[in-house]
Amino acid sequence: MPNTPRIIILFFVIISVSVALCSGCGNGKSRVLAKVNGKAITVKDFDSRLSKMPAYYKAIASQRKKDFLEDMINEQLLYREALKRGLNRDKDVKELIEEARSKIIVAKLLENESKKTVVSEERIEEFYQEHKDDFVTPLKMRASHIMVDTEEEAREVQKKLNEGADFAQLAKEYSKDPSKDRGGDIGYFVKGQLMPQIEEVCLKLDVGQTSDIIRTKFGYHIIRLTEKVEPRAVDLSEVRDAIKKELMDQAQQAGMEELIKNLRSKAHIRINEKLLEGSVQ
Repeated sequence: MPNTPRIIILFFVIISVSVALCSGCGNGKSRVLAKVNGKAITVKDFDSRLSKMPAYYKAIASQRKKDFLEDMINEQLLYREALKRGLNRDKDVKELIEEARSKIIVAKLLENESKKTVVSEERIEEFYQEHKDDFVTPLKMRASHIMVDTEEEAREVQKKLNEGADFAQLAKEYSKDPSKDRGGDIGYFVKGQLMPQIEEVCLKLDVGQTSDIIRTKFGYHIIRLTEKVEPRAVDLSEVRDAIKKELMDQAQQAGMEELIKNLRSKAHIRINEKLLEGSVQ
């Protein structure tokens, strides 16, 4: 495995929540992958550690399991060496561990609270109806164009088009735009993605119709509208998951704010504002 991915994977191994060297402390019947100075690393340990990694690095580690196991072995060796040197008694380390412990416990509390959140199908349907105007696809168009440097060239191309020449072939022969390799096709676009001048022209064209010569700061253009997809209402089935996530997020945020509000109402909190102002640099 290249050095950089190995280092990154080792980093995530070390900062994993289960870093407290509990290898072998799970299911005693789990098969042993390796032993380090008598301490077992089991299949369960391996899979558990792997599952805690971010998706991208999990994919890398899953493909290179031997390297991931070596990183777990290295972690144990480094941890034992740190203990031998008494770093677990270091003041800064103790403070960091306590801070991490606090954050982990708070994170677990919030996770438990979030599990209480339920969004009903009725609420999803209600939200959809309330925001139905927002669930509409925009007008989508597709066009091809030929761009040249001078009006004289544009007139020449226009003349050939009027005589029945193939638009795509002329684009390949004359156009200065990279789209010439695709016969001038610039693909699908919605309002706001192209220059306003070109969009305005496309909006006035019927499918299959070709524009007059248009001048922009890039040159002279001839445009042909090849497709137009009208706006449509998006069905609830297409956005149900997105709506549910939005409502879950809102409910969880409201729940957390309510929890904090309740806790603060029962707590005795006193802030020395003057000292605070003086301590902030």
